Amino acid sequence: MVDAAEIQQRLLRKLAGGLSAEELSGWAREVIARDAAEGPAIFASDEEILRDVLKRCAIGTEPGFELGGEEIRRMLRRVAYSAPGLEPRGRREGPFLVAMRARMAPARAFPIVANCARCGAAVRASEKSLPKVLRSRGALACVWCARALPGTVVERA
Repeated sequence: MVDAAEIQQRLLRKLAGGLSAEELSGWAREVIARDAAEGPAIFASDEEILRDVLKRCAIGTEPGFELGGEEIRRMLRRVAYSAPGLEPRGRREGPFLVAMRARMAPARAFPIVANCARCGAAVRASEKSLPKVLRSRGALACVWCARALPGTVVERA
């Protein structure tokens, strides 16, 4: 099964410059091959969106198909809104980058959309906080789970 949170973390790391196009493409090809071996899913509508994003990442190293920043942001939005919310993952160790809940943040100021790693809520982050994504390995936490200011890196959510 394709994991939306892992896709988002890899895309955020690529957007922040912590992942090369070759690494992202190789990882996406590996996940596609592993997913194909599992067979079809019963509820495939949300998974089809995730597979489409993976396929786009897989060909990101081919000439003429390079991934740009705007396209990565668009894929992050597709993954974040492909399902009502990811399943809560429970209490995980950090570090986490604190992000605003999507319904509370204007898209202009916070264009990057992903999901909270703890509760699964859609969250938004600003482009100024992208360098901090590398420190958190792409893991985001909403302000309610982290109880900290947006844009900060916290150890526990």
